[in-house]
Amino acid sequence: MYSLDELKKQNNEIIEFCDVLCVLLNEPSLYNNSIAIELMSRFKEKVWMHLVFEDNTIYSELSQHPDDKISQAVDEFHQSGRTIKKQFSTFIRNWKKYVESGEEHDAVHSDCRDIFTLIRERVHYENEKIFPLLSS
Repeated sequence: MYSLDELKKQNNEIIEFCDVLCVLLNEPSLYNNSIAIELMSRFKEKVWMHLVFEDNTIYSELSQHPDDKISQAVDEFHQSGRTIKKQFSTFIRNWKKYVESGEEHDAVHSDCRDIFTLIRERVHYENEKIFPLLSS
């Protein structure tokens, strides 16, 4: 089980990945760069592990909370995590196809912006709304 501090640390690392990858992937010539590819792979693993850990820690701890408002907020958070997992998986598949083919930069670039925005919003919501529920 991960502590709240460890989850916060993961969130910070995810945001740092988003910041760096947004800059790197703004340049189409870097999509096939081995360092960019490795960073994207590490980012994927970090995000995926964090989403799984959220399910095992936050969701399992707060889903049975006696306060209906809290348990409902956590259920909505959990559902949004499932949506992000689907969108993130699709993004990674499409990005890998682009790296292999070298086509469709505009679509992939738009997808990058969208997924990074979605993940940043998720991290912000988690830090501001969900984590305080764990420490109360």
